[in-house]
Amino acid sequence: MNHFTAAALPIRADLAAALDRGWVQLGETGAWLTGKERVAVVREARAAWDCAVCRERKAALSPYAVDGDHDAATDLPEAWVDVIHRVVTDAGRLTERWCLEVQGRGIAEDEYIEIVTVTTIATVIDIFALATGLPAPDLPMAQGGTPARRREPTATPGPGWVATIAPENASADFAEFYGNDSGFYIRRSLTLLPGEARKFWAIMNLLYMPDPRIRELDGLDRSIGRAQMEFLASRASMMLDCYY
Repeated sequence: MNHFTAAALPIRADLAAALDRGWVQLGETGAWLTGKERVAVVREARAAWDCAVCRERKAALSPYAVDGDHDAATDLPEAWVDVIHRVVTDAGRLTERWCLEVQGRGIAEDEYIEIVTVTTIATVIDIFALATGLPAPDLPMAQGGTPARRREPTATPGPGWVATIAPENASADFAEFYGNDSGFYIRRSLTLLPGEARKFWAIMNLLYMPDPRIRELDGLDRSIGRAQMEFLASRASMMLDCYY
């Protein structure tokens, strides 16, 4: 897949390659989901923007005051569809109670993390294409294979709503994931599935920066300054109800 590396726009080579690679990986067998299921999650993430119930919930004072079935584009379980649609359209108002409730409707905690990761990566890449005037890439090809569905033995509860791998508990082959960034809980949030966390940050590190503590962009290839990046990030966060 060379949707971004072949674009006429001047996209940084490392970023374009990461976006293309990330898109292909969405169709690969995951830790808990098959390639076919992951592609269905991508399809459902795209459909969420046109869901009437999601639009009504987004406009409501509380999204939990609106009942109704999502306008699903796949045959994924209803609980999966609810996770995907809410993450795409109203992530700023998700709650721990809701997170626990959807798991009670038949989603394993590990499945939940993979669904959220695939949904997020797909949405990030689609929005990048939209923002740069490129067409959305074709759905990734679903690869064969059986997910291992192995519970990560070093994961422990919290500090958020789901289990994660603390830096001090990381195995030798995962310790480098944290590097000097062990103090940021956002980096830890998806680590119940180490492979999925790596895929997510392989893209995010290039869209933003690997270590947000640096004051300037020494050694980083970016076309705007640090202050400009933070201004854009703050504005986007305000518009999208991101309270991190």
